[in-house]
Amino acid sequence: MMVLFTFSSKFTLSQNLPTDNQTLADAKKAIKTATVVKAEFTGDWKMEKESGYTFANLAKRPVKMQVKDNTTGKERRFEGLAIYERGAPSDKWMFSRYFTFTNSIEIIGQQADTGLLKSLTLEAMRNNPAEWLGDISGIYWVYPITLVPGSFRQSSEKEMSWQVTVQMDRRWDNIYLVHREKTIGVTAYLKMDGKTWTLDPGNDGEREISRKEMKTSQLDKMPTIGSKGFDKLYGQGSANPQ
Repeated sequence: MMVLFTFSSKFTLSQNLPTDNQTLADAKKAIKTATVVKAEFTGDWKMEKESGYTFANLAKRPVKMQVKDNTTGKERRFEGLAIYERGAPSDKWMFSRYFTFTNSIEIIGQQADTGLLKSLTLEAMRNNPAEWLGDISGIYWVYPITLVPGSFRQSSEKEMSWQVTVQMDRRWDNIYLVHREKTIGVTAYLKMDGKTWTLDPGNDGEREISRKEMKTSQLDKMPTIGSKGFDKLYGQGSANPQ
């Protein structure tokens, strides 16, 4: 089991850790397929003691980079860790690797194709509404989806992500017709054919906008996505209590 330690600046200095200049130089050198445009620290040193050691044998410092790909010329930014190791407390710290947080990678300058993103999201939602919206037996109406401004990020030619919001009229506690807004985080992966995308939804939050108390018998009579299907109950209209 790995145990993480965070030490004070005074203690850190006593560990003879690499200087700022050396750390940035080592991190930059680890990038083999691109030219580093900018590199900066985003945090302090953290030290770890791996299983089998009686002292902190690893030291890590977060470094954010912006690079220009040597082949395509495209620029991207990402965050990661400059990682150092030592075999004994008295040994010099040796650079091990730069570890990139893959979910932080972003291609700079990529513009969101709003129409495409909405179309991909709606098609996936239509094919499996329960995966995107939850229990469809209690959803009476789904309003048009909206792309969250500034949420689009493309990490590579084969992966991109964005957020959408969708408002719904649905049953709540068997006595309320509620109007709720759900934010969905979408991650899309390009398939091997290079044309179609697989979408993975995640719940990024939900809030209630309004509610109306009704009889359970009234709610039972209303059509739901579960009974009528997604296309019948999606669009600019709204639930129509009987």
